Amino acid sequence: MSEQHEHQHGPMPYARAPHLLNPLRSLILSPKALAKRLDLQRDFQVLEVGPGPGYFSPEIARSIPAGKLVLVDIQQEMLDMARERLEKQGIANVEYVQGDTASLRLPGSSFDVVFLVAVLGEVPDRGRCLRELYRLLRPQGLLSITEQPGDPDFTPMPEVQILVEKEGFHLEKTYGRGKNYTINFRRA
Repeated sequence: MSEQHEHQHGPMPYARAPHLLNPLRSLILSPKALAKRLDLQRDFQVLEVGPGPGYFSPEIARSIPAGKLVLVDIQQEMLDMARERLEKQGIANVEYVQGDTASLRLPGSSFDVVFLVAVLGEVPDRGRCLRELYRLLRPQGLLSITEQPGDPDFTPMPEVQILVEKEGFHLEKTYGRGKNYTINFRRA
C-alpha cells in the first residue's frame, strides 16, 4: 500500500461526529486506557490532532491538571463540539486551534506528547504532517498514533511505522494488534 495508497477520504464531516461519542466505543479503547498509553505527567503540554467532538479529550485534560491540552482540528465545527463538551464538564485547561497539521502556527519544541486517533489516514500529505509534529514535539517527546476498526481511512501498523520512522522518530512501544492498535514513537 505505502506511497501508492491514495487518500480520497479526508476528514469526517462534522454532521456525522455525534456517533463518535457512543459509549460503546470504550469497548474498543477507553479514554482511560488511551491516557495510560500516553504516559502522561500532571504538568505535560499535550497536542491532540483531529479530536472530533472530543471523545478522548476530557480524560486526557483531567490527567494533566497542571498542564494544557491543545486540540487542533481542520474543522471549526468539530472544535466547537469539543469545547461545548469539555466546558459542560468544567474542564478549563484546554486550548482550541483551527488549522491544518501540515503547517500550524504553534511554537516548536513545545509539546511533551502529540497524539492522533483514527486521523493519520485522513491526512493528504502525511509526511509533511509528521514533519510538523516532529517540529512541535520537545526532544524525547512522545508521538502516539492509534488506529481503530471501522475507520474507512484505517492505516495498518507496519505502514505507520515506516512513515513515522522515515521522519526521524524512533519506535518505543506498541499496544494491541490488527485493526485496533496504538504505536508510540519518541522524537530523537
